[in-house]
Amino acid sequence: MAEENHATGVTDTGLRLAYDFVPERSDYVAVLRAMPTMRAVTVLSWLVLAVVLTLAVLMSYFLVDRDGEPVADRTDLMILLVLGVPAALILLGYSRLGGHAAWRKPANREPVRAVLDADGFSHAGPSGSQSFRWPIASRARETTEAYYVYVPNGLFSLVYWLPKRAVPVDEQVLVRAQIQAHVGRYKLR
Repeated sequence: MAEENHATGVTDTGLRLAYDFVPERSDYVAVLRAMPTMRAVTVLSWLVLAVVLTLAVLMSYFLVDRDGEPVADRTDLMILLVLGVPAALILLGYSRLGGHAAWRKPANREPVRAVLDADGFSHAGPSGSQSFRWPIASRARETTEAYYVYVPNGLFSLVYWLPKRAVPVDEQVLVRAQIQAHVGRYKLR
């Protein structure tokens, strides 16, 4: 990582970590997968798909009327198919497709400066900036690819992220310590 791409400094409020990076398509896919609502939708989709497939099999092969004909007709099976297809599509690629859709927006491909300091976490780029103060962060998660910090926003959570490729290896411990110092629930994956 070039020296101008990151800066570490100490201010009066404590440690300040700043990193510049250009988002990649895979970052948006990973962020969508990290969102709690997407994870809940995925679980719900698995349940719907399991129920639909179970009902389709039961109705087609095991539930028969008095004449020995299957109880299910084409209309019933079509209804189950209409329920199962969206569930399968979500499972097979919504986060991938949604990540690609986010990538198509020019503002999402602009360079970002992520700053973690004693006050909070911020993302700033040519199109604008977003920030939050540490006390409102509900939890954080670290994966092999990135650091994610979750901030409640009504029924949903916003996800602030910092890809590990933007952080020099010798500073990754500092980033982890900075997040853990301010966010009570930290999960390492």
